[in-house]
Amino acid sequence: MEPLPAIRRIVMLGPPASGKGTQGVRLAAALGVPHLSAGQLLRRSVAEGDPYGLAELLSKGELVPDELMYALIAPALHDGFILDGFPRTATQARWLDEFLDPRGWQVQAAVEIAVDSGALAARMVLRATHQHRADDRPEVFLHRLQEYEREAPMLRAHYGRLLITVDGLDSEDEVFQRLLGAIRARTPAPAGRSTARAGFDVESVAPST
Repeated sequence: MEPLPAIRRIVMLGPPASGKGTQGVRLAAALGVPHLSAGQLLRRSVAEGDPYGLAELLSKGELVPDELMYALIAPALHDGFILDGFPRTATQARWLDEFLDPRGWQVQAAVEIAVDSGALAARMVLRATHQHRADDRPEVFLHRLQEYEREAPMLRAHYGRLLITVDGLDSEDEVFQRLLGAIRARTPAPAGRSTARAGFDVESVAPST
């Protein structure tokens, strides 16, 4: 099997229930880097006494204030990660660039898992039934989806040629193989900020026909 390129820092983008967390975990294992889930960091903070007062925001599907997100994300970042659920806005993406740059790191790829709204709704119902998450209630899910759709164009513009869009329909294994194929087709960008957009071409990876 063709080896994966030496890509160590990837952000996973996608609407709620797109499967970006599942694919992020598998991709992290394949690349040998940690999987960092913003959602898990937030829920862990709530479970550990909620020092930032996040429970109400999460239950409503509201975006957590940027400064709180930075306080949770920064200590977890090292030279190698699959970052799932962050950034959710272009402002957060710029902060991530500015945090990584002095350390000689950069985001090397941004993977967006694309799934249509009908499939997302069906997945949300299934996930809510099995995981009993407060942020999977229909009204909260819809709010989170609208938030993502509003911010996604600016995130895509920010990452530009670093962006890989992968069709998230089909089975988990099929989507993962599609994702690996897209990663193998890439080579790491040279040193510099992600907004330099060097070394990658925009690619939309869809099922073969």
